[in-house]
Amino acid sequence: MRKHLLFVLFTLAFVACKTDTAQKVAQLEQQLLVLDKEFGGAKVVDKEKAIAFIQISEELAALVQTTDPDKYAAVLLKAAGLAKTIEKPQKAVELYGKVANEMPQHAKAPTALFMLAFVYENDLGDLATAKTTYELFLQRYPNDPDFADDAQNSLKMLGKSPEEIIREFEKMQEKTQ
Repeated sequence: MRKHLLFVLFTLAFVACKTDTAQKVAQLEQQLLVLDKEFGGAKVVDKEKAIAFIQISEELAALVQTTDPDKYAAVLLKAAGLAKTIEKPQKAVELYGKVANEMPQHAKAPTALFMLAFVYENDLGDLATAKTTYELFLQRYPNDPDFADDAQNSLKMLGKSPEEIIREFEKMQEKTQ
């Protein structure tokens, strides 16, 4: 009888926790919808609201990490892109890194890993880490239809000035004519 009572109590507590989590997820999603409109979308006009969006996204991601990996990846990628947009590259690296490193088999992992390398290269100027990350991308996802060519080209052009890139592009054009 005692074991049965403990089981019932545990089950009730578990169900109550799941309900609380579902309500919290819905609440956070609603907050994100409101903030998305308020910070200005792709053209961020309110940086503080964008920062709040990123923080709430991290909270939501933590709640859905084990139950909804697709939502976890989508929320973190959107927050990472926003962090990059508002010139918070370290936060972008952190968020892209979570998707790329914690879920390398997920469909969004190639995007996360490529963007991680891109931020290292273009926002942080850390060419050594960018190179390593592009190489890791090509090792993990050599046939990725969206970014494999971009990663290869980024490696070829890494550290070159815009003028050098233009000269190389012009040489390639001459060879194809």
